[in-house]
Amino acid sequence: MPKFFVDSSNIQGSIAKIYGTDVKHITKVLRLQTKSILILCDGEGFDYVARLSKIESDALTLDIIEKKPCIAEPELKVTLFQSIPKNPKMEYIIEKCTELGIDSICPVVTERTVIKVDSNEAAEKKLERWRKIAKESVKQCARGAVPNIYDIYSLDETQGLVKCLDLVIVAYEEEKVTSLKSVLSRNKNISSIGIFIGPEGGFDRSEIEFLKSMGAQTVTLGNRILRTETAGQAVLSAVMYEFDEMQ
Repeated sequence: MPKFFVDSSNIQGSIAKIYGTDVKHITKVLRLQTKSILILCDGEGFDYVARLSKIESDALTLDIIEKKPCIAEPELKVTLFQSIPKNPKMEYIIEKCTELGIDSICPVVTERTVIKVDSNEAAEKKLERWRKIAKESVKQCARGAVPNIYDIYSLDETQGLVKCLDLVIVAYEEEKVTSLKSVLSRNKNISSIGIFIGPEGGFDRSEIEFLKSMGAQTVTLGNRILRTETAGQAVLSAVMYEFDEMQ
């Protein structure tokens, strides 16, 4: 059954409206007609079974038959704190982590971050691009909610977000004892996790101490050092598997 994203403001009671390029796709490409059934997604975790009731050149009207939570959304809420890597790695990270079920991504500037955002205009341009990628990725993987892409933070500014999480882990190449699996196995009854991933050169030791002071736990990812664009996906995949979000 075809699935389309609709802004929640275009869903009023039992009526939904579709505008823009989807109108042409539905009527000209899919050749759907009135009484056809579609799935609508509001990008906030809900799906709607809807019947096409009116076709106009620039808009479609649908009658909502049923509203239900999207089964593709994980119950576990995971936030990725990603130290901003060189372009276009951040775009790749957002795309793949969205597919894996990330709830939110916080781009972070750290000591060894190569890419520097020198102005508010440059930051807004990057954020607009990243948020667009997240939305497009959600469409492709049939999720029901678009991950939140936070504004660009310094490491110190992440404290407020960290305080709201049940568990925070840091992938750290110098950690030789504590494994990701051991930390996850001790923390099964939680609903939110934060994952910190460093830049190409890794976290500075002072940054690791700062993260530990906030309650974060450093973990090893094994005997191989992963690239920054790989590490977040690897940890997220392991987390989703351990919490039965890949059944």
